[in-house]
Amino acid sequence: MMARRKPNISAPLAAAALMLCCNPAFAAGARGTSAFQFLQLGVGARPSAMGEVFAGVAGDVNAVYWNPAGLAGMKRRELSLTHALWLDGITYSNIVCGQPVKGGTIGAALNVLNTGSIQKADNTGLRLADQYSMSEAMGLVSYARGLGEFALGANLKFITSRIEEETAHAFAADVGALYGGFRPWGRKLSVGLAVQNAGTKAKYVAEEYSLPVIVRAGGALEAVKGLLVVSDLNYVEKDINIHVGAEYTRAFGAFVAAARAGYKNDTIKELGALSGLTAGAGLKWNDLQLDYAWNSFTDLGITHRISLGVKFGGPAVKAEQPAAAPALPAVSAPADGDADGVADPLDKCPGTSTGTVVNAEGCAPAVLRN
Repeated sequence: MMARRKPNISAPLAAAALMLCCNPAFAAGARGTSAFQFLQLGVGARPSAMGEVFAGVAGDVNAVYWNPAGLAGMKRRELSLTHALWLDGITYSNIVCGQPVKGGTIGAALNVLNTGSIQKADNTGLRLADQYSMSEAMGLVSYARGLGEFALGANLKFITSRIEEETAHAFAADVGALYGGFRPWGRKLSVGLAVQNAGTKAKYVAEEYSLPVIVRAGGALEAVKGLLVVSDLNYVEKDINIHVGAEYTRAFGAFVAAARAGYKNDTIKELGALSGLTAGAGLKWNDLQLDYAWNSFTDLGITHRISLGVKFGGPAVKAEQPAAAPALPAVSAPADGDADGVADPLDKCPGTSTGTVVNAEGCAPAVLRN
């Protein structure tokens, strides 16, 4: 019986990184040598349309993927589902929810990526006739708390990957901070800082790979009414990338429409200037929100993301305060025309001289009269 050739694990890692376009220069330098490259993919159609900028944005459940401190700005329970159509049949889906509670906001999320079929290669790089698939997943729990204009947040993650029969696992954490107290030119400015994917190594067969640690520093400025301008500076795998974006919202009766655009320089060196463009739109009606994001990778193709979000329930329940005693209605004193201390309706001897000793009926007792 012919022995089955064992596929080369490092080759699929490189292929996956190339197809995901997180890092087109996988084989050209230091970038792309970490495991779980899908952790670099932008999640959520709204932030993805704005140039993948969200480190300084609060109040959106998708902040859990960019800066967990942003969850502290949530006022109501929120659920969001995103499905992304990537290149070469790759799909990336996620579900995330957040809940304001006493003392902060909690959240949870699940992300799943599937590459579809990939052609096998042996240890020499020779391509084989057989194909296989690769899938990766991440689950996380999150907590954030606001302290006035300041907020802190953290995520705990479990990450797993399967390449044919080989699997790898890792644990990681994210931490973030957000401050929204700046008011330049009378406009609200919030700034955020987050460190992501600090954790254990992933082991494929006998080789270990680090996680792609990401540091995000960004801001969000409400430039004019309805216009949000955002920018992030990202450090990942020894590279520094600049992302910028904007969102304009306007109400049309019961609907709120949003137009978004952005630019990022991650891929322009390998794929050209147009690969940095992002765009999208959103529509909100009552508690429902639908968002779309578009990103071109020039000759490699176009990616699409669509998100559906819903808010429900009331605001977080605040700590109970002692009930205040009900206010008693004001009662005016009855009239006493002769000032004898007996109210006129009860006074049987009205007009008694001031200073006269009277009984309960307002009359001078006989025993007191001379």
